Amino acid sequence: MKGKILFWLIATVVYIGWDYYRHGDLRKSLIASGVMVYIASMATVGITMRSILPLFAVHYLTILAAWVALIYYVWRGKMFWWVLGLPLVSVAAFVGIKGTSNNR
Repeated sequence: MKGKILFWLIATVVYIGWDYYRHGDLRKSLIASGVMVYIASMATVGITMRSILPLFAVHYLTILAAWVALIYYVWRGKMFWWVLGLPLVSVAAFVGIKGTSNNR
């Protein structure tokens, strides 16, 4: 599983670089690189959510949706910014659930 994730991360970096080489749009490449770092950091934060398994699964589905939105942005030039906020919503839900629980 880790090998597949690493492969797709490297493939995304190569795709962003190839798109920059082909079109020469530095702004688009920098935005795509920043979004990829954001998605990777949200995936790393998601590891702490394993105690609530359904929310953990939803979080990784939102990470996948954000990654697809990134690929679509590089491919077509249109970003779905609201999709990028979905991982933050799942993290906020986790913090809210853990903050209100009595298990200390």
